[in-house]
Amino acid sequence: MIYGNPGEQLDELKEIFAPEVGYRMAVVDSIMGGRPYIRFYGEDVSSQKPYKYLHSYTPAKGDKVLVARVGKSYVILGKVV
Repeated sequence: MIYGNPGEQLDELKEIFAPEVGYRMAVVDSIMGGRPYIRFYGEDVSSQKPYKYLHSYTPAKGDKVLVARVGKSYVILGKVV
């Protein structure tokens, strides 16, 4: 395969050889425009983008949530109690 730059090759190698974490825990830090911004466990800074969530879950600030890896992003599955 021909790569446009070394970063493209590195991204492909990571996908092939690096195990992806399927699920992670996070905390809802804030909600803007109806969309939650989360902070993953083990990280000090909140996400810079809002995350999608399942219809059955209503996000609330402070919720501990389980998120699932979907493609190159995550989807909030629901609150962990």
